This record gives sequence, structure tokens and C-alpha cells, in this order.
Amino acid sequence: MKHTCCMLHFNTAFNLCVVSSPEECARDCRDNEEPKNCYYRFHIEFYTTIGPACNYTFLDQCIIGDGFEKTLIPINRQLPGPLIKVCVNDRIIVDVENAASGNEVTLHWHGIFQNGYQYYDGVPYVTQCPIPSSTTFRYDFVVKNSGTHFYHSHISTHMLDGQYGGLIVRDPPSKDPHYQLFDKDEIIIFLSDWMHELSAERFPGWYWHDLGQTAKNILINGLGQATAQITNGSLTEYTVKKGERHRIRLINSFTTVCLAELRIEQHELVVIAQDGANVKPKPVDKIVTSTGERVDFILTANQDVDSYWIQVLGLGECNGTRRVQQFAILQYEGGPTWPTRPQPSYADGESATGVTYNPLESTCDENNTDVCVNQLEGIDVDPDLLNVEPDERHILPFWFFNYTRYDDKILFGSDTYRTFIDVNDFSQIISTFNEIAYESPASPLLTEPRSYRTVCKKNVQNSCTEPCTCAQVINTKLNNIVELIIYDAVRVEDLHHPFHLHGYEFKVFTIGQFLSSKNISRANIDEVIKQHTERLEKGEYKNPPGKDTVKIPMGGYVIIRFKANNPGWWLLHCHFTWHHITGMELVIHVGDRNDLPPVPYGFPECSNWTPALHTLNNFYGIRYP
Repeated sequence: MKHTCCMLHFNTAFNLCVVSSPEECARDCRDNEEPKNCYYRFHIEFYTTIGPACNYTFLDQCIIGDGFEKTLIPINRQLPGPLIKVCVNDRIIVDVENAASGNEVTLHWHGIFQNGYQYYDGVPYVTQCPIPSSTTFRYDFVVKNSGTHFYHSHISTHMLDGQYGGLIVRDPPSKDPHYQLFDKDEIIIFLSDWMHELSAERFPGWYWHDLGQTAKNILINGLGQATAQITNGSLTEYTVKKGERHRIRLINSFTTVCLAELRIEQHELVVIAQDGANVKPKPVDKIVTSTGERVDFILTANQDVDSYWIQVLGLGECNGTRRVQQFAILQYEGGPTWPTRPQPSYADGESATGVTYNPLESTCDENNTDVCVNQLEGIDVDPDLLNVEPDERHILPFWFFNYTRYDDKILFGSDTYRTFIDVNDFSQIISTFNEIAYESPASPLLTEPRSYRTVCKKNVQNSCTEPCTCAQVINTKLNNIVELIIYDAVRVEDLHHPFHLHGYEFKVFTIGQFLSSKNISRANIDEVIKQHTERLEKGEYKNPPGKDTVKIPMGGYVIIRFKANNPGWWLLHCHFTWHHITGMELVIHVGDRNDLPPVPYGFPECSNWTPALHTLNNFYGIRYP
């Protein structure tokens, strides 16, 4: 596709480009139209909810949240941040101004493959240096894959502090297989978890009171009512007209280990896409998502003219004694502004019957009444992905190393400063993936060969004190068929981990769970692989559906495959923030240096600076130190 700019990665040529505003880019996509250069300016700073801007009704910089006053670090003083809505093949240019003094920033464009634009994936020390305060970094890429996506911080826990927003990439009619199923494509249900303090307070976490990192609340499009106290929170309202069919885009941007179950009172939800990947329509009554997952569904406004509750239940750790939930309102034109039925309780939502998409625990077979993500049928599939044997198979267990249980002297010994988090049973833990806790290098793996010295050496597990820490990298040949078996080796009650792969859509073949087993052994996984191979030999897999984030059930496993046709350094990680920043991640390196586009001119560099002491002596002209 041609762009009106002479350079795709422009620097001095910026003034020669014709750029379009966010409003101009949020258009109806048409066949054979010229793509646009869509420009956005993101300003990041410390800010507060229900601050002085809320005293003026004519200002749009008032952030309410759930009505509880707290500090956050949002984008453009909005929650969620500015919506990016473009057409496939448009070019997105975002200038990120970091005005949050003392804080670093990166933004990851979750769901965008970045093929040809690998330097803008937004992972600190993998694809770029973090953006220091008082500086601006320009993200500049063409979006080649459509779907419901979003952007979010990939630095520390800052995603919880408001650094997220929607990224919708639409197809023209001829490319959208579901175009005839809906009349309008306007509604976004953006879910986020919420605490009543800055997220840094929770890393590594409090120890003497309010242990753990459980969310206090859920927000829907940045709004909600507080559950434990009376505040000035308000609810998001969506307006529909009777008889219309709406494509609704659901985005889960949680950071904590809670999951969300959504239902819309008296309405059927017809799932048509997951994580941007189209699937054949499937009607359900409730939709469960974990952080990083997105679901598109059709809602037909075929009920009486009234208003209806949209109820979101917090699952997993948000159930228990806290029973966190939130509401929005679906209002029919001409109906009352508030539903005529009482607001449902948590117990009402919990007991609601019907078919659930992406249930917490399920055998995911043909006898199951609910719908697991692997049971949907994809629209298209690469036949190479159905080969009986992949080119590569990687078996990847994940679990927690508990310092308190094994040896807390490791954690608090002399001259040791190990990463940990405090969890709600007074333990200190670190996360591992494939037996290693990921340790970030000091410079990006994508651009700085000097960072390779931190990459795990072969057989590292045999030569280090547990838990092993290093930058774990899996090297993959370009265009190989890669199979990953990711499994929950040491089961923790009510914990269902979502794993996200950058740069790719994978196909989900199998999801399973060992309900009676505490820990999963390698022998268990060998049997799973045997059954999987038999299914491939018999041709039992029919158009496995695509995804980029998959929830692995407690004590369970998933088998996924992708074709490694996008060269680069791509993160694979648990999308629970506190898990991936304490080591539950690794990097898949696809292809070689000459498979990548050249590094953009003047791209920022970063690394350690530990010069030899004699160099400093020469510089200062004195003996130093």
C-alpha cells in the first residue's frame, strides 16, 4: 500500500507528510481507499482522579474512576487513554511525551504483529530502551492485521495506573467475513481492574496489612461505583435502538490475577472474533476473559424498550470474600435511563444459567455445554499447521519459587537483592517459566548485540542456585512450524494464567486440565502429546481458531502452534503484571539479523556504564576513587 509520505520511518521528513487527525482516521473503511497517516500525541504525567478539573463541567480532563481519590499516571488525562480507531494498512504515528518525572515509559501495541516494524513493539530491553522522563519517543508503524486490540504500558506495574487504551483496526467490507451480521460497530466495553493507591505501593507489596495484589474494584470504560463505600462514581451507559444489530468489542486490560465474567441482562451474545481472529459465529450467554484477551460479539437489540444491566463479575481472587463486581447500562432509545429491575447482586450473577464462553475450568471436549476457546472454528487455517510433527516443539512449565517455603536465607542473605513479591499468605515468591526466572538485560536484544551476554547459557539449570535467573531466549528458524505446550506445573488454587505471544497469532489446538492432580509431571505431558499426535494423524482438528492470548486453566495446559514467519525478538509471557515482572516470561528469537529491517536512524541506545577505573583517573586527572 502506498502512503502519502515519502518515508515510512520519517524523521526530518515529517513536515513533508500529509497526516490525518484521530477523528479523520476513525472512519468507515472502504474498499480500495488510500491508507492514511494517523497522528496521535500522547502526554504522560502524574495526575489524580476527581481532581480540580472535575469542578468545571466544560472541561474534558476530569477522571472519575470509581469516585475514590487517588494518584495515577494516565495518557492525555483520560481513562482509558485516547481511542485509536483506524483501517487496516493505515500508518499509526504516536509521539509519546513522558512528563512523569522519575518514571520510564514504553507502550506495547497488544495484538499488532509489527512485521516490518519490529522496533516499535514496546518491550523494554527487548525491542527498545525505556523512554526516560522529559523525552519523547515516536512510535511509527503500519497496521497490517485488523481486529480489536489495545495498547498498554510494558513498564513495571504502570498499566494499572491508567496507561492503556483501545486500538481498533477495521477491515473494508470485502475483507470482513462478518460484515453482513451487524448494523453498527461503535460500542467498546473496556474492562480494567482498579486499586485505591498507586501501583508501586503493591510491588513488592505490603506485608503487615492488606496483603497481596487483589483488585479493589473493576471499571468499565473508566467508570464504576465503589463496592465498599459510597463515592461519586457513575456508570457507563450504552445506547442502542430496538431492532439494531451491534458489533460489540470487549477488551480486558486487567493487571491482577482476577478474571472477568460479563453478561448482558436478557440478551444473547454471538461471538465472532477472539483476540482479533475471526471465528464462525457462536451464541453464548456469558463471556469470561482474562487480561489481554479480547472478544467481539453481536448483540441484537430485540428486547422490550427498556434499560438492561451489564454485569461484570470478578472471578478467581476477586471472588472469595471480596466478590468484586461492576455494572454498566444498556439503554434502548426511548427507554428509561435506569433499568426497571433491581441491580443484581454478585450471587445473582454467579447463579445465572446459560452457556459460558472461555469457562474457568472445563474438560473442553465435545460433551461440554460451555464453549472453550479451542472449540470455536477458525475462518482460515494454514495447512502446514496441521502437520503431524512440527518443526520445533517446546515444552514450557511455569510455577512459583517460594522463598519462604524453601529457603528465605537466599532472599535476605548478605549482599543478595533478589526480586520478589509479597503474596496473601505472607510468602515471598518469584515466578519461573521453563524453570527460569527471566532477568532483563541492560540493552535491547533486538538492536544491541552486547546484551547477548546476559542470555541464558545452555544447561544453566545445572550451574546456578535456584531459582535460576537470566534472559531466556528460544532461537527459532524463520518459517518453522513451532509448537508450544505451556502447562501449570505446580497448581495454585483459583489461579488461571493467561499467556500472550507478541508478534503473532497462534492457533489453539488443545486446552486441558488435570482436576485430581496437585502437580503436573513430565509423564503427564508426554501422554498429552501422544493424544494430540493421534488426533493430528486422524485429522480430527478442524480449522483450529486463532488467538494471541490464551488462558490456561488451573492445573492445566494448552497446545498452540504458529508459523514463525515474522522475524524478530518476541516476548512470550504471563499477562498478569506481577507474574511477568518477576520472571514468568521468555523471548522467542525468530530468524537472523539480516531478516530484519535496518535499525531506524538515531534509534536510542542504552546499557550499563561501568568503565575501568584507570579511565576515570585519566579523565579527572587525579587518583579516583
